[in-house]
Amino acid sequence: MRLGLTENEAKTYVGLVSLREATAREVYELTNLPRAKIYEILKGLSKKGYVEVRQGSPTYFQAVKPKQVIGKIKDELTKCVIDTLDQLNELSYEFPRTSYVWYIQSEWGIKNRIREMLNIVKEEVIIFSSSPKFLKEFKRELLRLEKNCKLIIIVDEIGKFKLLPFEFKEITKEFKDSINNIEIGVVKYNEEFFMIADGNESLAVHSAGNKREAVVMKLPIVCYLQKMIHSKVLEPSIVKKEQ
Repeated sequence: MRLGLTENEAKTYVGLVSLREATAREVYELTNLPRAKIYEILKGLSKKGYVEVRQGSPTYFQAVKPKQVIGKIKDELTKCVIDTLDQLNELSYEFPRTSYVWYIQSEWGIKNRIREMLNIVKEEVIIFSSSPKFLKEFKRELLRLEKNCKLIIIVDEIGKFKLLPFEFKEITKEFKDSINNIEIGVVKYNEEFFMIADGNESLAVHSAGNKREAVVMKLPIVCYLQKMIHSKVLEPSIVKKEQ
């Protein structure tokens, strides 16, 4: 289906648009659709409001202007999306969610989850990044957070991030080497992004081969230990001294 029309309906409507006004026979001759189905298709388009009918002998059909049809389809699609979203938001289960670790593989899913976490931060967010391009994706959210929350951004090389308007802490080469090029089996992992939000939820993004993956954790004890590790990163022995 295209824009709410079946393939035959779409062909018939396009045919009528080009003919401006036509009989069922003329539509049939232009579209090469089964003659026995033309009247049924035109009748269906008329019920949907896409075709106007002038009764007579013969009966003539005229397509409603495309701009009006597209507007109608757009309104119906928007309403359908809103209704579906409302229904999904109303779904609930009697049993509580027990999983505190989530695995995300899609690029859109990863970025959407990061934005979701950044939008609900209340006090503090700690971020590690080795990819300026990826961090830039969240520039707007981070600028907003910087005004109201404690924002700590740790990077592997400050020089790579000079075009971004934030204060950065840089780790030493020794620490950088310890978190990059981790091999598990034959797969090499590189940490691109890590975030701890308000000390109770963390998200780690890494590249594995040519894919990007993320792990979200909501275990308080795990987030606490991760925060301790990143606090250690801020000590002078780990953070590169400013030149």
